[in-house]
Amino acid sequence: MANLQDNEFAGGRNTTQFVGSIARTDTAAKTLFTLPAGAIPIALTLSSPAVSNAGTTATVSVGKSGGSGTEFLNAQDVKGSPGSGHQHPAGPAASLFGTPLAAATPVTGIYAETGGASSSGGPWLVMIEAFVV
Repeated sequence: MANLQDNEFAGGRNTTQFVGSIARTDTAAKTLFTLPAGAIPIALTLSSPAVSNAGTTATVSVGKSGGSGTEFLNAQDVKGSPGSGHQHPAGPAASLFGTPLAAATPVTGIYAETGGASSSGGPWLVMIEAFVV
């Protein structure tokens, strides 16, 4: 017996990983990569060899160009533990496992810090896994 998922993905889907990098100097949103039309983002991984040594806080956000800039990841701590290594932060349900993207969607990333300026940390690799046709 076929279920809804069988009907929805009758032609099959592949998963593809899209990867970009955010440095401590990326304090204005920059384009990391573009998700193709029809893609359905299903997972986000953030990976770095070292935490930021910013004075008070250090965060990374990932979003859609022309949007809030935080649709996939909103101010993820990259100063404290676990600011290094692989992280699999939970994304908003509306952005992960949502409806297929209507158009090609540029994905942006930004680093922000408060307190004393950092002199080390990162870079942070941003990996979004998505179903694609």
